[in-house]
Amino acid sequence: METIQLYKQDAYHKTFKATVLQCEKEKEYYQIVLDQTAFFPEGGGQYGDRGFLDEVIVFDTQIKDGVVYHKTKEPIEEGREVIGTIDWERRYCFMQNHSAEHMMSGFVHRHYGYQNVGFHLGEEEMTMDFDGILTMEQLLTLEKEVNEAIWENREVIVSYPTKEELETIEYRSKKEIEGDMRIVTIDGVDCCACCAPHVQKTGEIGLAKVISVQKNKTGVRVTMLAGRWALQDYGKKQEEVHEISKMLSAKVGEVAKTVAKLKEEKEKLEYELVALRLQMIQQKAEQTPIVDGIACMETEGLSGKEVREVCNCLMEKAEIGVVLNRKEKDEEEFQYSIGSKEQDVRKISILLKEQLSGRGGGQPKMIQGTAVGTKEQVEKVLMDWREQRDD
Repeated sequence: METIQLYKQDAYHKTFKATVLQCEKEKEYYQIVLDQTAFFPEGGGQYGDRGFLDEVIVFDTQIKDGVVYHKTKEPIEEGREVIGTIDWERRYCFMQNHSAEHMMSGFVHRHYGYQNVGFHLGEEEMTMDFDGILTMEQLLTLEKEVNEAIWENREVIVSYPTKEELETIEYRSKKEIEGDMRIVTIDGVDCCACCAPHVQKTGEIGLAKVISVQKNKTGVRVTMLAGRWALQDYGKKQEEVHEISKMLSAKVGEVAKTVAKLKEEKEKLEYELVALRLQMIQQKAEQTPIVDGIACMETEGLSGKEVREVCNCLMEKAEIGVVLNRKEKDEEEFQYSIGSKEQDVRKISILLKEQLSGRGGGQPKMIQGTAVGTKEQVEKVLMDWREQRDD
């Protein structure tokens, strides 16, 4: 026998009386069936309700073939009359957000013709997937339109039209629905098939705020908050901005401007630091001795660009310039840059691969890569290369 679904009759049922018809153990929990319930079961992208049956916690609600199953950790004897209590704060947040989703989806469909092809109402946020591209700028314009309609306190109407009546109604639906069709209409905004509870008036939503948008398959995924969630998000971000303003000794309204100025100063200092660092490295390169036409310099912690710059300096003073750069002083692996203005050095990378587990390559005048070994082992590789070249 199907469960009488009180939430369809009145979404504002917070408590109700019911009789336990069935209680079956399923793995580590129990599934309780009542003759009637105000608990909304998971469906339409929305989680099932939570709450209590007397003192027993209901942690999830599911539906199958019209029968609603209340999941609990404790059994309740069959035939017992219980009082069901919905976790109303959670349910009402879901109602606010789900109604706001209908409004956003309705306006997106009206202005751009896109369909909502995926909806998820989680515990802290909701996401909507649309089958077309929307920019944040476009979404913020839509957000304004949604909020204007919210503040106009428009009526939200639930109806069950006949098959004949449905043929005269233009409504949105993510999938084909069998049986009685439940239509949720928001006056002048949206008309959509939906099984979930909604607010009675849009004014109950209070506020809707788009949080982010990202590419998703051929369309976009939009994250939005409404009602209590939007207020909580605003409060959290306001608190963070106040903390940042304290750290920066800046007014709340000037935080972004102050951060931009600090970023500019930081980039300037970093540029000056890189220039000074490169100057010091070049001075060290000039002091590197030349042995048999090779100037070999060991460094640590340099960037790839700095390694190339040092190699260029060494190439100016010696036949072969060699830089061996390690992340840390005692690390065996090193990054190398070897160059010459006169010689083709590409075969050196082959010898490094054979003798020192080298990886890399490059152009005739400069090679780059990594290898494992000591300075002395690299110098031996260079000697072997010279012998092969001279043969």
